[in-house]
Amino acid sequence: MTLKELKSFVNRLPEEMEEWSVVNGEVGYLDPEDDNSMVYRLDKPIIALYVDEHSHEICLFHQTQDDVTQMLDTDGDS
Repeated sequence: MTLKELKSFVNRLPEEMEEWSVVNGEVGYLDPEDDNSMVYRLDKPIIALYVDEHSHEICLFHQTQDDVTQMLDTDGDS
């Protein structure tokens, strides 16, 4: 999706939705090996944005900078 497409979509939403939360959603099967398995939905709030000028991407994050730093900590201090 491009920023132009996202802006077009957001601008078409009705005004009464302006206070709704925006989340990063994910769906999947509880058992990925079984197509008949129960489907789950996991929503995570978007709490940060990052503009990567090098790759020309706008990133929407559900993690804080501290979360990312802890995850990438390689000296075992987390």
